[in-house]
Parts: sequence; structure tokens; C-alpha cells
Amino acid sequence: MTKATPAVSRAPRADAVRNRDKLVAAARALFAEGGVDTPLERVAADAGVGIGTLYRNFPSRQSLIEAVYRSQSEEIVANGKQFGETMAPDDALVAVFDEYLRTAASKRGMKEVILAELGADAPVFVDSRENSRAMIETILVAGQEQGLFRDDVTADQVFRLIGGLSMTCHVNGDIADSRPLVRVVIDGLRRTR
Repeated sequence: MTKATPAVSRAPRADAVRNRDKLVAAARALFAEGGVDTPLERVAADAGVGIGTLYRNFPSRQSLIEAVYRSQSEEIVANGKQFGETMAPDDALVAVFDEYLRTAASKRGMKEVILAELGADAPVFVDSRENSRAMIETILVAGQEQGLFRDDVTADQVFRLIGGLSMTCHVNGDIADSRPLVRVVIDGLRRTR
């Protein structure tokens, strides 16, 4: 009997990683512009790769949509962490709301596809929620410790407020349209003196 040699897991080649990143970036831009039904051939062309490369990286439209959704969610969380480190907590929270509202309309279309294929407990949703709540909690707690925010507010509640405001965003809407609503929410979170 011969022993099977274990498969060696190799890191993807640098050019493969670059191609994947270019595909996600192109899809993000095109989905924001024309929705998730944008022809995949156009995504590949805008990324500067062939359609075969697209399908090697993303065997289905849903898998590409999921990657774009994850990319946007990770960017929002990374930006939120930076806001929390460089801004006063109330300004940081306004900036976090802006980040979510900036991508809300395009993410809504992607969310519907992922929900239909994988359900509400899809790993991309679970990861996004957990990472978002943790980032929001860091900012919220810093504001509570500084006496800016009410002590009876939780990160989960703020996350739900963001979700509610996100539902008001239109595909071609200007984020400035939502800014007064964000200010009302932030003012409602403030500790009364």
C-alpha cells in the first residue's frame, strides 16, 4: 500500500490576486452605476481580463456579488476604525453613518441576491454584522466615556438605526439628502446636560 502524499496548499500567485482585486473593483463600480445585473463580460472588460479569468475567480454571479458586498463592508469597517482613532466620537459616528449611506443603495441590490441564494445567515452577512457592531461599539463607548453619548444606548441599537436610515437611500440619491437625518439621530444619542 502506498501512502498518499498530502496536498500542499499554495498561496495564490500575485497576478491571480491582482486579477481578483481588479474584478472586484470593476464590479463595485459597475454595480453602483448599473446594478447587479450588469453583464459579466463588461465587468471582465473593465477589469482588463478575459471572461474565463472572471469565471475562474467567481464561478457564478452570486459569488462575485458576495465578494463585492464583503469588500464594501470591510472598507466601511476599516474606515470607521480610522474615524474612531482620529476624530471625536460624535464626528466619527457621523462619518460612519455617511460611509454606510454612501453605499446603501448599491448594497441593497447585492443583499437581495445573497439573501435569495444563501439566506440571512450567510457568512458574509454574519461577518459584516459582527465587524460593524464591534467598530460601532468602540466609537460609542469612547463617546459614552467622554460624556457625549447616553449610557443607555447600545451598539446594536446604533447599528439598527444605520440600517433604518440606509433603507431611505435612493440609487442616485445624494448623501447630503440624508445628512439632516443623521444629525437628528446623533443628537438623539447625545447625553442631555
